Order: sequence, then C-alpha cells, then structure tokens
Amino acid sequence: MAHLADDPLPASIYEPAEAAIVRYAQKSTRLEPIDDDTYGALARHFTTEQIIDITLTVGMSNMVNRFHATFQTDLDAATTAEAEAGDRTAGACPIRRPKPPR
Repeated sequence: MAHLADDPLPASIYEPAEAAIVRYAQKSTRLEPIDDDTYGALARHFTTEQIIDITLTVGMSNMVNRFHATFQTDLDAATTAEAEAGDRTAGACPIRRPKPPR
C-alpha cells in the first residue's frame, strides 16, 4: 500500500503482473489515457476477461472513493482501527483518509 502512489514504481516492490495492475490503476484513477504500453503490460499477464475484471474493479473503486470524498463520509471506529493497524504494520499509507470527527 505504501507505494501505490509512487511514480515510477520501485522496481523491487511488485511482481511484473502486480506492477502492470498498479500502473493501469494509477492512469485510470488520474483519468489519463490508457496507452498501448499500459494495455500491453496487462495483456502480457492477463486474459481479456481478466483485464475486464481489473477494469471493473478499478472503476468501481474510483466511483466509491469519489462518492465518499464528495460527502466526506466518516469512518467507523472499527474501520479506523483496522487502517491504523495496517499503517503500523506496513508504514503509513500514502492515500489520505478523512480525519475523524472531534
């Protein structure tokens, strides 16, 4: 998680198939065109059906995240605790979370 926003991605963090997904997700999330190189990297590791699944997953995640960002949805205590536990295990996540209400 700590390297999802890195550009370029560190060479030793992800397997090639994982890196292809992360690079695709970065471009899709930033609304950048999916060029032949990005698609080709996915196609080297995944079938067309799997790429469709990856695309749907990234698109749905973006939709849900944009909804929550718009309405500044509060995180419940259990979700906050899990996220903080993950931060302690893997290091701080580069993706900002909403601040808990006071």
